[in-house]
Amino acid sequence: MLRFARLVEHPRKLFRMTSLTVEQFQTLTARLQPLWEHAERERLSRRRRRHAIGQGRKYKLTMLADKLLVPLVFYRFALTDELLGWLVGLDASNVCRLLQRLEPLLEQAADPALGLPLRRRLPPGAKQSGTWEELVQVCPEFAEVLTDATEQPRQRPPRRSQRRWYSGKRKRHTVKTQVTVTRRGRILAVSRSVPGRVHDYALFQQAGTARGLPPASRHYLDLGYEGAPGDYPRSTFLLPVKRRRNHRRLTRAERRFNRVHARLRILVEHVFSRLKKYAILVQVYRHRIADYNRRFRNVAALVNFRLATAAG
Repeated sequence: MLRFARLVEHPRKLFRMTSLTVEQFQTLTARLQPLWEHAERERLSRRRRRHAIGQGRKYKLTMLADKLLVPLVFYRFALTDELLGWLVGLDASNVCRLLQRLEPLLEQAADPALGLPLRRRLPPGAKQSGTWEELVQVCPEFAEVLTDATEQPRQRPPRRSQRRWYSGKRKRHTVKTQVTVTRRGRILAVSRSVPGRVHDYALFQQAGTARGLPPASRHYLDLGYEGAPGDYPRSTFLLPVKRRRNHRRLTRAERRFNRVHARLRILVEHVFSRLKKYAILVQVYRHRIADYNRRFRNVAALVNFRLATAAG
């Protein structure tokens, strides 16, 4: 059976199963401990509960580290509840209940700042920075950001909502989520997840990403966001230069700008690659679609946690 006490003796296997080193796993468990105790205290002291605290059926997985293995292995391999239960020695229904109790806590334990709006995370002088150079001095993290959206195939929805979830670009039913990242690859914001039929720029407007960033921030976008400079004149957007039909060829300076822009834009693709190391965001999503955004955010928080702890 999967137990942390056994995996800690084999760090490479722990890393392959959870994408975390032994030190990172222990740090995450320590952060999760007070959140878990508070959530359990609230659950056991709710008004409709008939038993006193301490009564009732006990967890078969007594150690929090063993409980944490369940969502991490689930995200890493996208296993069914039955197979995951067989690995950890639980019934499928118990695995489902454990996921329901742990998943709301993972984002706050791994990266609590990810859940805050962008405006609340800005230092006092960032909004008043009139130039990009001033913003670099005050808040270098927000000086240059990149935004893009990613799609994932989902299980075919009921007939009445199939058209709503159908992506003409992917030629299948998908769910779309937008992320905003820094030059270092840290995820600043994750939008709500929408049907694949929604355009990238429509999701950008719904998420209010431009309004949450300082006006002096350099915001790198692709050509799917062509309307952004006109709709948000106070913000600074950098898009590649597009050659129009029946017009002149791009100049050498424009081609050079596009190459530099592409080298910067590839950073957001690297972030998508880190996210999609977790099979839950790669395979056809076969679970409740209402849980998708929480799981995407949890994986994003884990990616940020790995980046921060590796650097520190």
